[in-house]
Amino acid sequence: MRKILTSFFIFALTFFVLSVTNVSAKIISNDKGTVNIAKTEVINDDLFIGAQTVEINGTVNGDVFIGAQTVKVTGIINGSLHTGANLLILDGIVKGNVYAGAQNVMVSGAAIGGSLLVGAATVNIDKDTSIGGSIMAGAGTLTVNSQVKRSVYAGAGNLTIGSDTKIGKDLYYTSNENQGQTNISGDAKIAGSIYKSEMKTAQGGVDNKAVKKQTSAFFGKFKVVASIISFAGALLIGFLYLKFFGKHFTQTVNLVSKSFWKSLGLGFLITIAFIPGLIILLVTVIGIPLAGLAFLTLLFYSYIAKIIVGAVFGNWISLKFSWKTSVFGTFALGLLLIYIIRLIPVIGFFTGMVVLWIGLGALTLQMFSKTN
Repeated sequence: MRKILTSFFIFALTFFVLSVTNVSAKIISNDKGTVNIAKTEVINDDLFIGAQTVEINGTVNGDVFIGAQTVKVTGIINGSLHTGANLLILDGIVKGNVYAGAQNVMVSGAAIGGSLLVGAATVNIDKDTSIGGSIMAGAGTLTVNSQVKRSVYAGAGNLTIGSDTKIGKDLYYTSNENQGQTNISGDAKIAGSIYKSEMKTAQGGVDNKAVKKQTSAFFGKFKVVASIISFAGALLIGFLYLKFFGKHFTQTVNLVSKSFWKSLGLGFLITIAFIPGLIILLVTVIGIPLAGLAFLTLLFYSYIAKIIVGAVFGNWISLKFSWKTSVFGTFALGLLLIYIIRLIPVIGFFTGMVVLWIGLGALTLQMFSKTN
């Protein structure tokens, strides 16, 4: 029992530190109608909505996930907004990031605390909007006339940077030399530099090889940046894990060293048996709370797995080369090498799966271990 309680204490600590999401959530489904969160309504959970039309005029103290034809946000979201829609109208407040995939996106008089990541046919961001992070947009037509604290990354057929635009860092944009138009106002204030990447054409059409090459390079850079951010987060969680639950950390790492193949095999079995087991729990209805708890525990263990295996890998390297470093130092070294390997195509994918299986198996064995 003590092992189980320790595991859930670590689970709680991790999610409170990362502030990714609350454990509870409110789910609303109305596929053929309208869902309206009234101006006076306050929701203190993450919110999931599936409907024809969604209007959020009230306050949501959590993340919001929406799938609808039309989405309009005029209220306050004290988290991040994730939405897929035909039309998105945003003129409220979003404290976190906005992730949007839509046909048309209109951002008017909105305040976004984080970044805006959007893919759409048409995106219009007006002068009364402020964005605390960056804009990363892929669109047929993109108009930016707002305040952006960090950088703007734009890939658009027609790009307009208006006269009221204020960009705190750099502007990166891709354009076609023969198709589309780019208009950057001379009155726009860009604190950093402007970087332009052209997609050359061949025989009057788009050079597919150039497009593929530039797209690959763009996502390659994005993957590296995302990996750096993820590594920093994992390093922080590993530090807290070691500081507050050092004994559990050490015992789990030792368990991998002593029972490597057992951990790997158990982790593999858990991953292939989890979905059928989850379905059985959901079908029984009474097992729904247990299914939710099991799902959250799997997510947590999947994240912690790389921290455990990173420490094992770091210990092995330190012994191999007779390096004398602290426990945290060896963990950081091993974790860094795992992240570097995961950037390698194909090899990185299989490495990630093996790391998941080993860590998942070891954490499960440790939960039910009789060792004090």
